[in-house]
Amino acid sequence: MPPTAASKKSISNEQWEAKLAAVKVAKEDMNKLVMNYLVTEGYVDAARMLEQESGTAPGVELGSITDRMELRKAVQSGHVEEAISKVNDMNPELLEEQQALFFHLQQQRLIELIRQGKAEAALAFAQEYLAPHGEENEAFLEELGGARVFGRTWDGLRGCDLVDTFPVC
Repeated sequence: MPPTAASKKSISNEQWEAKLAAVKVAKEDMNKLVMNYLVTEGYVDAARMLEQESGTAPGVELGSITDRMELRKAVQSGHVEEAISKVNDMNPELLEEQQALFFHLQQQRLIELIRQGKAEAALAFAQEYLAPHGEENEAFLEELGGARVFGRTWDGLRGCDLVDTFPVC
């Protein structure tokens, strides 16, 4: 149960500083935290330097970070087909093995079609590519707005504002 405003405890800055000073974080743990940040955000050179200076392993091949960052940029900029192509170049079996990843990339393609105002294309794409995933996996169906959208109501959606239909936008 989330805390309510009445149940939240308020402490002073001095109390906060005292509690913070009492927490001891091992240098190794701090190095792991910093390395995780550097890898996640794509700072390859800084991650290499930290690895050399502290011996902290990055946990991934640092050479792959650039590819991962290009992949992230493609998805974030709405170029999902490019992202799928990059994933297939990096690991051809990944999207077959990781159905959830493939579904979420396809879901992002639907979102981009809706953002571009291509309602008919979005509808056709969802029917052809996403509805079959929803039939195979109930969780995917729920993520897309439920059975009321991907059941037998497609014909009723024609002419509707799909942006309002899909809560994912």
